[in-house]
Amino acid sequence: MQFQQQYHPASASRALAAATLVGMLAIVACSRGQSSGGSATGGAPKGTGGTAGASGGTSELPAGSGGAGGVTSGATAGPGGVAGSAGTSGSGGTSSGGHVGTGGQPDASGSGDAAGTTGRGGSDVRVGGAGGTLASGGTTTLPDSGQAPDVPDAARPTDAVTTPGGFLHVEGNKLLDWRGQTVRLTGVNWFGLETNNQEPHGIWVRDYRSMVKQIADLGFNVIRLPWANQILRSGAKASDSGSFGKSGPDAYDGTNPINQALAGKSPLEIMDKVIEAAGELGVRIILDNHSREPDGYMNEQVWYTDKTSEKQWIDDWVFLAQRYAGNTTVVAADLDNEPHGIASWGKGDPATDWNTAAEKCGNAILAANPDWVIVVEGTEKVGSDGYWWGGNLTGVKTNPIKLSDPKKLMYSAHEYGPEVHDQPWFSDANFPNNLPALWTAKFDFIMQQNLGHILIGEFGIKDRSAMGGRSGVWFDTVLSKLGKTYSWTFWCWNPNSGDTEGLLGYDWVTPVQWKIDALKPTMAPMIGK
Repeated sequence: MQFQQQYHPASASRALAAATLVGMLAIVACSRGQSSGGSATGGAPKGTGGTAGASGGTSELPAGSGGAGGVTSGATAGPGGVAGSAGTSGSGGTSSGGHVGTGGQPDASGSGDAAGTTGRGGSDVRVGGAGGTLASGGTTTLPDSGQAPDVPDAARPTDAVTTPGGFLHVEGNKLLDWRGQTVRLTGVNWFGLETNNQEPHGIWVRDYRSMVKQIADLGFNVIRLPWANQILRSGAKASDSGSFGKSGPDAYDGTNPINQALAGKSPLEIMDKVIEAAGELGVRIILDNHSREPDGYMNEQVWYTDKTSEKQWIDDWVFLAQRYAGNTTVVAADLDNEPHGIASWGKGDPATDWNTAAEKCGNAILAANPDWVIVVEGTEKVGSDGYWWGGNLTGVKTNPIKLSDPKKLMYSAHEYGPEVHDQPWFSDANFPNNLPALWTAKFDFIMQQNLGHILIGEFGIKDRSAMGGRSGVWFDTVLSKLGKTYSWTFWCWNPNSGDTEGLLGYDWVTPVQWKIDALKPTMAPMIGK
């Protein structure tokens, strides 16, 4: 959800940033215009949130602009700033986020109509804290262009195989482990490595390993870890690199000082350490290529940019596949977050067809590391049929993904409620009874017809009572659909995601208990236990 991008036909609000600054938590809100139906153009992000003070800041979000035939609704004001606890380190803060769009609704037969398109946007950014220098030597980074280098043993992470057991694969609509037992991935998104911070958010006030421990203690068995290609480049630097190991204790487990193991580490090496901690605690990792540039989700519609070619995108994935080969903690590669806009499926245009690019990249990864599951998201539009960014898998009906090992394919959709964008189906007289047919048309047919297993890679909620209570009704209906069959990663762990906030409160340690309680019935055991 988070990290989001630029809209075109339909745009939505979703950006709010929160972070510690001289002991106070500042919230900044950005917005994009929202429109439904017709052709509408979302404006550039406008409006700034107030700096949190005793009474909290405020934010003004202007309305979007409607296109021909489009009906435009004004964006609502974001919440004010929330005071943080004193004495935390780092400046600024970021959250990424926002999906939107108006997609086609199913007719009586359950097939999608041609109405609307979707998108989602917004961005929240925690600005860099105190700087610092990276230690010289020992860093494995990908060059700015060209082939991914060989990864010598000495340059590989030292956490080799830490999680008991082996890897995962798909048979029919089920995800199976190395023993042939049915499993599900049920976890959280913890974002930050894809933002300008180039580090998982919250580690300016929490220890990274303590964060992973809390995730495991709450029973989540996987972390979807967003990253941007920029973290692989020489000179990439975490915004709080100069403060690691200089503060503490951690509010959850008392680690003191916090993040000592991250001192002098590059963003890629920080990712290594998060993966190492996850392995030690029995949590699996899905690597999610969220953007090419830090916070690039606002502008990137497809898997390549002017700076990162398709070839470089594939080379970067192969580099990571080789780097973590044999490490059973890293189980899956989510190839590209939320293809949308010009991204197509089965159109016959190699410049925009996401399905052919996904096949090319997935097969390159499997040639380098045959153990990973390849996660392929949907697009926003298939033909004229629209849905959430990354949520439309109707193209699978005519152009299914073909990998060298079909058992290593897992499809993924993103699903959000009316807080993110008030899609027309949320106002349907038959809501929420209309949702199952909608989901069947967009992605659930894959599960129903045993065409594959689905990961709902993002879904989230801030307030059950929002939108006249429709937000909570949608959430309950989604959880009922997930049941004991779907894999999922909740958006998100971080509190600083504008549309949904997260599973932690703004102190970065207190769980939002009602969300945890709602998720628990659909959670699966730790993999291998």
